[in-house]
Amino acid sequence: MRTFGGFKTGDRFFHGEIRGGEVHALAKPYWLGIEPTGEVRALAEVVVDLAVAPSKLIAVGLNYADHITEMKRTPLGTPLIWFKAPSSLLAHNGTIAIAFPEHQTDFELELAVVIGRNAKNISAEQARDHIFGYTVGLDISDRDLQQREKQFGRCKSFDTYRCRCS
Repeated sequence: MRTFGGFKTGDRFFHGEIRGGEVHALAKPYWLGIEPTGEVRALAEVVVDLAVAPSKLIAVGLNYADHITEMKRTPLGTPLIWFKAPSSLLAHNGTIAIAFPEHQTDFELELAVVIGRNAKNISAEQARDHIFGYTVGLDISDRDLQQREKQFGRCKSFDTYRCRCS
């Protein structure tokens, strides 16, 4: 399996492909086409940064019975959808900053689907054609805020509250 990501060297950011212990720089983001520049850096010499810069993060919650019961919520009949702030993303080996340490803060491992092409009003059959890949993410929730509010956007969108784990 090929591995792509975002990297920094000094103040310079670039996209690249990891091959063994090396990062092969790309001329443009990998989702726009794999075009190597010829520049190669040792993986140990670069900082692994965010792999993507999404315009939005769409989250799905209350989508299984055990979690609805655990959260003492009423089933909605359909999963709850909300947006997370892109600033909640945290780069590899970054430090999570808990917004309110006195609040109950929970951590959940989630499946993340990375959409690689624009899509709107497509059929379920066409959806897979727009998926770039999958990863896992650590979803962090301020449960005190979540219990008081009907939407989850604020309690899950503090800076660094979504960590890409792989």
